[in-house]
Amino acid sequence: MPDAALLERLRGLEVHLRSRLRGQDHVITRAAAVFTRGELGLARPDRPRGAFLAVGPTGTGKTELVLLAADYLFGPGHVRRLDLSEFQRDDAIERLLGGPSDSGALACPAGPAPRVWLFDEIEKANPKVLDLCIQILDPGRLTLASGHVIDFTGSYVAFTSNLGAAEAMRMSRANPVSVEQAILRRVAEVLRPELLARIPDQLVFARLTPAVQREIANLHLAAEVTRLGAAGFDLQVSGDVLEFLIREGFHPQLGARPLRQTVERHLQDAVVRSLLTRGTGSGRISTVHEFRRLDVDVAQEPKR
Repeated sequence: MPDAALLERLRGLEVHLRSRLRGQDHVITRAAAVFTRGELGLARPDRPRGAFLAVGPTGTGKTELVLLAADYLFGPGHVRRLDLSEFQRDDAIERLLGGPSDSGALACPAGPAPRVWLFDEIEKANPKVLDLCIQILDPGRLTLASGHVIDFTGSYVAFTSNLGAAEAMRMSRANPVSVEQAILRRVAEVLRPELLARIPDQLVFARLTPAVQREIANLHLAAEVTRLGAAGFDLQVSGDVLEFLIREGFHPQLGARPLRQTVERHLQDAVVRSLLTRGTGSGRISTVHEFRRLDVDVAQEPKR
């Protein structure tokens, strides 16, 4: 039987993910179930503890979900992430498995195997790489050129893909079920059936609605204000700042991906300008529309 501490941590996984990832509650439940089954020892011992494919429009949180779950369950440093778009050429297999002069991208440093393997943009990989993905899932072991065997049976394997993103954009007025079906049809057209048959969970991420965009922007804004506050800059935010950052940071094709960088860049630049002109980076953040920027106004008197 699992111990009480593990059960309590697993109970909190879905809540943790929902608090940090917006607009994807339907996939959060299923992803949390994958990790929960694995941690409770219910997965087959000759397969990875869990495997899933996260698909849908870019910038909707596919990679972030994997990283958030891994960090919550296992702590920092337990994810091995490979961008398969970097393995498109004919030498992809050698670059992954190694050769006479190098150990290969899949080789791990000495120590425990990663708890989570994350393979981004699987649809861009060389077709031969997909054969390796099948081996990773079944039988869950892969032999490198050096003869070392990587055992995936104690790990989770997550794939991400932007397949279906174009369909989702074209179907902006369609209901979510129709969009999901269109995305999964696109996935089935591109990825081989023998690979898909070994991935039990295919999670389709939804487009970000304007309300969700606002929630995400607000999260990033609050986080950056808190971080800068810990660095000694006391900032208050005026009412129009959030709207400005949403307009500047959200991209129809890229989703919320640029939003965090936009929030951080604008707030940090405002602090820099304030430091250089007034000698202090504290005050009220406001929007200067004519220059498409944020500025720090003179700090208000502290509340008594």
